[in-house]
Amino acid sequence: MDASTLRLLWSVVLENSSESIASLPDSLFVRHFLEQIQTRVYLSSAEQMAMKSYLQTKRPLILEMMQG
Repeated sequence: MDASTLRLLWSVVLENSSESIASLPDSLFVRHFLEQIQTRVYLSSAEQMAMKSYLQTKRPLILEMMQG
């Protein structure tokens, strides 16, 4: 995953409301952000897998950023 994709992800995170996202189960949480990113850029299957993994491991940080 390159730096521009990571910047895009964090931009999307900041655009979202924590109330609606925080209650989602892990799979829907990941899918929500992945779909939003894919509407803006093409991700190969390898990039999609990397993004899914990143989102799963960074979920606590993402939720904290959305609340703060």
